[in-house]
Amino acid sequence: MRPTGYDWKVIVDPTRSGDHPGVFYGGYFRWTDIELPRACRERIPCPFPAGTVFENIKTGEQVVICRGQAVRRRP
Repeated sequence: MRPTGYDWKVIVDPTRSGDHPGVFYGGYFRWTDIELPRACRERIPCPFPAGTVFENIKTGEQVVICRGQAVRRRP
């Protein structure tokens, strides 16, 4: 069961290898965990490695981490 507001699920985790599920795969996150406020981004680097893909479980929207930024994926 996921907490309320944790609508973004990791569907691609570049830390996966072989049978190891990776650090983030299958985890649920809030949008504010993925896209930090501008003031925080200046001091705190993106915690997710490049290539991590999140999918919104309500809308199906996807974002991928590219160079420390969340970038919306085109269908």
